[in-house]
Amino acid sequence: MLAFKLAWRNIWRNKRRTLITLASIIVAVSLSAILRSSQEGQYDNMIESTVGTFTGYIQMHANGYWEEQTLNNSFSLTDSLKEQINDVESVTTIAPRIESYALAAAGNQSRPAMVMGIDVEAERQLSNPRERLQQGTYFDSNDEQAAIIGYELMQRLDAQLGDSLVLIGQGYRGMNATGLYPVKGTVSYPNPQLNSSLVLLPLETAQNFFVAPGQITTAALILDDAGTVNQSVEKLRSQLPSDQYEVMSWEELMPELQQAIQADRGSGMIILLVLYMLVGFGILGTVLMMVTERTYEFGVMLSVGTPRSMILKILACEVFIISMLGSLVGIIVSLPVTWYFNVNPIRLSGDMESALQQYAMEPILQFSVAPDIFIDQAIIVFIITLLFSLIPVIKATRLEPVEAMRG
Repeated sequence: MLAFKLAWRNIWRNKRRTLITLASIIVAVSLSAILRSSQEGQYDNMIESTVGTFTGYIQMHANGYWEEQTLNNSFSLTDSLKEQINDVESVTTIAPRIESYALAAAGNQSRPAMVMGIDVEAERQLSNPRERLQQGTYFDSNDEQAAIIGYELMQRLDAQLGDSLVLIGQGYRGMNATGLYPVKGTVSYPNPQLNSSLVLLPLETAQNFFVAPGQITTAALILDDAGTVNQSVEKLRSQLPSDQYEVMSWEELMPELQQAIQADRGSGMIILLVLYMLVGFGILGTVLMMVTERTYEFGVMLSVGTPRSMILKILACEVFIISMLGSLVGIIVSLPVTWYFNVNPIRLSGDMESALQQYAMEPILQFSVAPDIFIDQAIIVFIITLLFSLIPVIKATRLEPVEAMRG
C-alpha cells in the first residue's frame, strides 16, 4: 500500500512527462481498437450479407446433397426430425427450403432461374423477403399460387406485376416440372446474382411444381447466438444418423469467405504489430527518461537504506498505474467513434461499391462494437507497456548509491 501511495505521488511530480506517456498509450489503444473495430465490422458485414441473410449459419441436407445438389437428394422434414433439431438449445427456427433450377419465361423473354420454395413464416426470420420487397406484396400462405422474383430478373424478362410467369424444369426423380404463376412482387438482396435469377414460391406450391410433395432440399437453421455454430453442429451430428443427413456450418458451406476473412485479418495484424512496436519503443524511451532523471533520487534512497525491492515496487506501481489509466482512457476515447460508425455506417460508392457488390456484400463500412475488441486491444497495449518498461525498471534497481549520486 505504501509503494502504491508513493508511486501515485511520483507520477504527478512531473505532469508533463506523465501526460506524454499517457498520451502514447491512449493513442495506441484507441487507434488499434478503431482499426480492429472497422475490420471486424467489415467481416460481420461480409458474413451477414452472405450468411446471415440468406444461407443461414447452419444447413442440414440429406446425406450427399452438397456434393450432388439435385432434387433426388431431398428429404422429408418429419415431426420427429424437427424435435431432434429443436433439442439443440441455440436453434430458434427451422427454415425449410426446396431449391432447383428451371427456365423462367414471361411474354417473349426467357431466362434461367433458381427456383426456391420457402416457408412463408419461417423465412421471415432468415432472408426476410417481406422486408426486401421492391414492389408488390408478400405471400399469404404456403400454398398460394404466386411468385416473387428478383427485381433484375423482372427487368430482363420485361415483365410487370400481375404478369404470368412460366416455369419449366425437371422435377423429383425425373418428372416434368411445369407451372404458371402470377408475379406478385419483386425482391432485392445484397447479392446481385440472386436479384438476376431468383424466383421465390411458397413451399407447398414449389413442392407441387417439382412433383415432390413433403420433400425439401435444405433446412436452414437460425440460431440465437452465432457464436455457438460449431457447438450446435457437433450436437446435431451426434444426434442425427450420419448415413442419412449431413449438417454443415457456414464455414463449410462457404470456405472461400472464411479464407478471405482470415487472409484480411492477417494483413490487419501486420499493421497492428507495427503500431504496437512503435508504441512499445516510445514507452521504453519515456520510462527510460523517467528513470534517468531520477537517478540521484534513487541513489539517495539506496544510501539511506531503502531496500531495492521497495524501489522496484514503486517503479512497478508507477508503470502499472500509467498503463492502466492509459488503457482505460483509450477505450473511452475509441467507444464514441466506433459507436457512431456502427449506427451510421459509411456508404461506399464508385469502384469500391461495384467490387463489394460482386462479392454479394452490401457496400457499407460498418464498425463493430463487440466488447472483446476494446478489451483485447487494451490488454495487449497494457502488456506491451509493462514489458518495455522492464528494462529501465531493472536498471534502476541495480544502481550503486555512490555512482548514482555522482551522476
